[in-house]
Amino acid sequence: MTLKTPYNRENEIRKRLNFFFSQNFSLPEEDYYSKLTPDAILALKSALSDINNMLTMKVTLAFAEWVSEKLNLDKSAKDELTRIVLESKPSSNGYDIWLGYPVTFAGEVKCNIPLNNGEIYGAAQRHGIERDITGLLHGKKKASFSSASCLKFIAFLDTPKIRKANSHLIKTNKTCKDVLIFPSETQALDRTDVVYGIYVSPSA
Repeated sequence: MTLKTPYNRENEIRKRLNFFFSQNFSLPEEDYYSKLTPDAILALKSALSDINNMLTMKVTLAFAEWVSEKLNLDKSAKDELTRIVLESKPSSNGYDIWLGYPVTFAGEVKCNIPLNNGEIYGAAQRHGIERDITGLLHGKKKASFSSASCLKFIAFLDTPKIRKANSHLIKTNKTCKDVLIFPSETQALDRTDVVYGIYVSPSA
């Protein structure tokens, strides 16, 4: 009978960190964890503090590409949309993406990874999605314009687990079941009383 190796928190962190450095930066396989001084750990934490903002920005830019093509925006409108995305401050109280002309729309971007890398959202994640949907449908006090009569979107990372989590969300959450729609590629986007869900894959 083979005895199971007991879980060791430090060894698990060491293994994951070393794997990340060697795989993502093409570095030799070494024990980088052991070389991290307390000052280096604090510097690494500071450098990674904006990781969610970076991911949100990349997904938002991918959404901008998608919506520009889907709504047949010309170069001027597409450039304006990109400018709005890049000039928006992280965690602002408005929408993650919006445009007033020639087509008016508002959108939110969710980079949620299902809880414990599973296929179901946690309570806080569900509430965040509900809050964004409510804000799109009924407006936000500090948003730059009213979203009542415009197209509304919420963009998600395109992964199998997120697709399954959204499928579960729509089946079990009344708010999302009633108003969150994932359209087919050929479906017309002509309703302002719903929020269209889309999936995008950010570029490197």
